[in-house]
Amino acid sequence: MTTTYSAVQFVAGGKPYIFTVDGTDGSSNAMVNVVSNRSLGDTFGSGAIITQIGPCTLNSSDGTGASKSALGAVITDPQNNVVYQVPWVDPETAPINSMVPCRIPVGLNFAMNIIPTNT
Repeated sequence: MTTTYSAVQFVAGGKPYIFTVDGTDGSSNAMVNVVSNRSLGDTFGSGAIITQIGPCTLNSSDGTGASKSALGAVITDPQNNVVYQVPWVDPETAPINSMVPCRIPVGLNFAMNIIPTNT
């Protein structure tokens, strides 16, 4: 089974953030803030707006090649509705695009997850 390192960078409240996870293929993996190790909902418990977001980069942690993720990283609200879908990119085979402008509300009990697959 492959372990895939996934990362998403974005700007919220005028500050840069990176959320990441070493995820196991075939299961849902919650991404966390690299500085605080907190979830998206815990990081923005009082609410925030993501104003710029980059792609979800996927790298293999075990040298077998980066996995894929049909949905990329998915931001969900407290009712598990999809708020935003972050497209994925394998930086070994394609350039990483710049962050794009957006307006994504986040707050307490929001989550960012990824389900990688090595197919």
